[in-house]
Amino acid sequence: MIDFVLHALRSNPEIAVFLAIGLGVLIGRIQLGSFHLGSVAGALLMGLVIGQIGLDVPHELKSVFFVLFIYAVGFKSGPEFFGCLNSNSLKLVLFSVVLCATALGAILMMNAIFHFDAGFTAGLGAGALTDTAIMGTASSAIAQLPLDDVAKNQLYSHMAIAYAITYLFGTIGLIVFVGTVAPKLLGVDLRTAARELELELGIASNEDIISVPYTRIVARAHRVTERTHGVSVAEFEQSHANLSIERVVRGDQIHERDTGMLLRQGDIVGVYALREDVGSLTQWLGPEIDHPESLSFPTRTADIVLTSDALAGKTIHDIKSALIGSDRMGCFINTITRQGLELPLLPNTVLRKGDVISLTGRTSGVVALAQQLGRIRERSYKSDIAVHSLGMVVGALLGMLSTHVGMIPVELGVGGGVLLVALLIGWYNSRHPEFGALPPAAQWAFSEFGLTAFGAVVGLLAGPAAIAAMQSQGVALLVSGVVVTLLPPLVSLYFGRYVLRLHPMVLFGALAGAQTEAASMNKIIEQSGSNTPVIGFTVCYAISNVLLAVCGPIIVYVAS
Repeated sequence: MIDFVLHALRSNPEIAVFLAIGLGVLIGRIQLGSFHLGSVAGALLMGLVIGQIGLDVPHELKSVFFVLFIYAVGFKSGPEFFGCLNSNSLKLVLFSVVLCATALGAILMMNAIFHFDAGFTAGLGAGALTDTAIMGTASSAIAQLPLDDVAKNQLYSHMAIAYAITYLFGTIGLIVFVGTVAPKLLGVDLRTAARELELELGIASNEDIISVPYTRIVARAHRVTERTHGVSVAEFEQSHANLSIERVVRGDQIHERDTGMLLRQGDIVGVYALREDVGSLTQWLGPEIDHPESLSFPTRTADIVLTSDALAGKTIHDIKSALIGSDRMGCFINTITRQGLELPLLPNTVLRKGDVISLTGRTSGVVALAQQLGRIRERSYKSDIAVHSLGMVVGALLGMLSTHVGMIPVELGVGGGVLLVALLIGWYNSRHPEFGALPPAAQWAFSEFGLTAFGAVVGLLAGPAAIAAMQSQGVALLVSGVVVTLLPPLVSLYFGRYVLRLHPMVLFGALAGAQTEAASMNKIIEQSGSNTPVIGFTVCYAISNVLLAVCGPIIVYVAS
């Protein structure tokens, strides 16, 4: 039986790849307290284990899977990457540049101290910074080195080992640093700091309504009493900002929303309201009744992508005033997300192009607001495979072009070229959705499967040589990994606080984003009870995804 399995794996390497992926993902899900290894590291480790039997896995698989991953990252980050290149985001962009430059410096410093080869050095950077994109672009750079296949394979093996050794502390170390050490170094209480930032963003103003979760929208029917007789719909709503009268039934006649209509005693009104105000509706309007006709007004929940030049860069308060004024349009905000992360719903939170605003309300109101804000994101499950396949082709060809700066050859590499094209297509799609559709689920599949499969192939290619490499450089890599994990956020912490003057909550989110690590940001959100770190996370995440990927070829060039 064992001989049959070994023969199957050796003669059909695709079986070994999928076995490493499947077992790696299962191992990566195992929780140790609040920590889990993750699918990529799990697949790489299983690849290393399975690879000990000696397999002939095509190297091209590694490149194919990495292209899928880096393309998805670029497509998702495109709107935010180009949207944050303005004066309002300059501090966060500069913060990411400083952290990435410090990280590159730390990696090359460890290389100089311990004399690692290019494979060990690239793997050190990818693992300690938990950014597998470094390993992908470094692989492309290694493929261009004037070395024979045996030497290149050794570098690939060393890269996988260095990643496996440094990744564990890279993940845990960053979570502990951002969530525990950094607040103590700055003397910051997370909950107090979060409340301070929320106050700055307007939670104490007369627009507190924005800070409550609008998923708690309910519809109720009430019979108007003498108390409200003769009051117009507009006047009534102006006095009670948390509700919207959507339909009035008067006798046998049904009247759709009309803000100029005068309410009469005996009218039955269909109302949208926030759940916390339901108890007051009887006092304001009259007794609640069961009346299907008054509640059957058409409603819709839609995700609207902000693309308006006039509204992008403004606060929620300013946008709300500009769009609605005295007429509520019967719509309420559910959530506002940026790169899939929820922004704090506070009056002074600034929105940017590409942010997704989820609205619930009358169909006509939602459509009217969408026309002013940007466009409705249709819930489509179809991807434009032709555009994305050709985008990968163009990116790969672009990455192969090279030039020289003095005696130094300069080229993007396949990973860099694909990333650049994906950024452009993602940005263009955010403004012209008819071109290059790639729904979030497809983005996740491209990214997650591509990166996990890439890790599995890298582990399988490392093979039996991995054990010897681990024995010879294991301790040096562990020490180096600690330095590369902790030095960049430490330097950036003080730079961001005392040079850029970032608010601590924005700073902690920026630290997590600049190292492309969402787990540490989630830790801050959990401990502070606030979504305000997202403000700093998204810009830095988009910028660092590009900068760290570019570091791969630089590391290989210097270390080789």
